[in-house]
Amino acid sequence: MFKRILIPTDGSGFGREALKRGLELARAAGGEVTLLYALEDPASSSARPLRTAERLRARAQEVLEQFSAQARAQGVPAKTLLAETHPVTAILEAAKDHDLIVMATHNRKGIERVLMGSVTDKVFHNCSTPLLVIRKR
Repeated sequence: MFKRILIPTDGSGFGREALKRGLELARAAGGEVTLLYALEDPASSSARPLRTAERLRARAQEVLEQFSAQARAQGVPAKTLLAETHPVTAILEAAKDHDLIVMATHNRKGIERVLMGSVTDKVFHNCSTPLLVIRKR
């Protein structure tokens, strides 16, 4: 059974749906979750002022705190992890210590997917940890 579940999020509605499903699984299995928010090194871009990087970090912490509180309210132990690296890199690294990844996909298709890429797709093709993908409805 899946006892250690990784739930990467960007705080979007899709991320909230993945959280909901991940918490259901963790509660049923008597497991725990790790909530991961990856910021693609917000301070490294010269295009972003320092204040913007600080706001991005604050927003990420806020999302992690909200999701963690939701997990605790449902009786699921939760850890949080804020990574300042590319989301794919962060997820693949964190996945090494987990039994399952539950993540959402924006379900982009065609040229939008080619131009924007897909974090979920890259994780799927480069990770040996089982992955449950929550699709946009």
